[in-house]
Amino acid sequence: MPAILGLAGCLSPQAQCFAAASAGYRALWRAAQEIEADLARGYALHRTETRALAPITCHEDGVRRTCLVEQRRVVVQRRPIDREDARARLAALRAEMDRRRPEAMAAAALCGDRAAPRPGPLAPTLPGS
Repeated sequence: MPAILGLAGCLSPQAQCFAAASAGYRALWRAAQEIEADLARGYALHRTETRALAPITCHEDGVRRTCLVEQRRVVVQRRPIDREDARARLAALRAEMDRRRPEAMAAAALCGDRAAPRPGPLAPTLPGS
């Protein structure tokens, strides 16, 4: 969330309003997108961050020394999925999205006049898509 808050200053007041109005719905939409991608791939991607100390050469007070710095690395691993469970979670997310969509759209409508609607997470899902 801090990264989003850092970007909020760059957004227009309308964009900030829309982002706040649709935040809960977009979280559901992202979760559904992730499950759909897992099902399409046949496995999930599990990301973990590793941290390790690594030696580097540094200079302190004109003296050359070895210093330790923290290095971070993201490791992505394949994880098996239970397709039936993933489909059930996806169906539940879609039902929750359908339930929350009108509320999110009404809240977003209060954000003022915006450009023509673009495809995205608040666009209604058509049957069979």
